[in-house]
Amino acid sequence: MGRIVVGVDGSEHAAAALRWAQREAEVHGHDLTALLAWSLFNQVHAGRDVTFQPDYGQADAAAALSATIEGAVGADAAARIRQIAVCDLPAPALLDAARDADLLVLGSRGLGQLREFLLGSISQTCLHHAPCPVAIVRTTDEGPAATHDRGRIVVGIDGSELSSSALRWAIEEARPHGATVEAVHAWHVPYAVASMAAAMQPALFEDSARELLDRSVEAASGDVTDVRIERVLVSGSAADAILNAAERADAVVVGSRGVGGFRGLLLGSVSHQVAHHAACPVVVVPLEQGE
Repeated sequence: MGRIVVGVDGSEHAAAALRWAQREAEVHGHDLTALLAWSLFNQVHAGRDVTFQPDYGQADAAAALSATIEGAVGADAAARIRQIAVCDLPAPALLDAARDADLLVLGSRGLGQLREFLLGSISQTCLHHAPCPVAIVRTTDEGPAATHDRGRIVVGIDGSELSSSALRWAIEEARPHGATVEAVHAWHVPYAVASMAAAMQPALFEDSARELLDRSVEAASGDVTDVRIERVLVSGSAADAILNAAERADAVVVGSRGVGGFRGLLLGSVSHQVAHHAACPVVVVPLEQGE
């Protein structure tokens, strides 16, 4: 049985992430762990009382976590969720809990984050360093609410092994939901030859991109017949293509970095832009150990 970890901090963003994670756990038959990281100066309170308490401790954090979970998903669902309140900084606590998890789920930002920041610092840290896929879930005022029955899952394809891993993840996600996977690949005429485009026939680049998309999908999907996979070829930037497709999607899946990313970068520019700006939940699939 798999395991999902979700970060809880009392914010509406975390509540949305918890509800999304709870549905995922039910659909896939996974265990769900809700984690609250607390400290004397990072207190989460049960109910409406947010007054600083100098004697705040483990029992207070555990009570706040229990009340928050029950308020978000109801008593019956809360009873099936493992609850952990740990005295630690949020990012290290979540990364430690995610070491043997199949998925880490986070709200786009937590308590105290300024509204103009689309992604909080904790979410960004986990996206860069988590050993497992990370799902970023936004609240319904920022985008469409996550539904139980997903209809369309968009995945970015660029020919890298990471994008193949993202496609395999998307297929496994789509299967129990009966969803369609939309594999999106963007192409463009390289800048170095743009001035010669008319003579070199841009259609040659498009044909090459279509071949890459076909190879990538066939290699990653194998003999899958129970999930519908649509192939979408777009002229333009990869981030724009994925974000445009995300407007009609229930979730987006991308690799942490693609073929153009520098080896030392933990998160590529495309995955960074998608995680920041997609209205629907975004899942970022990381490099495997040793890659």
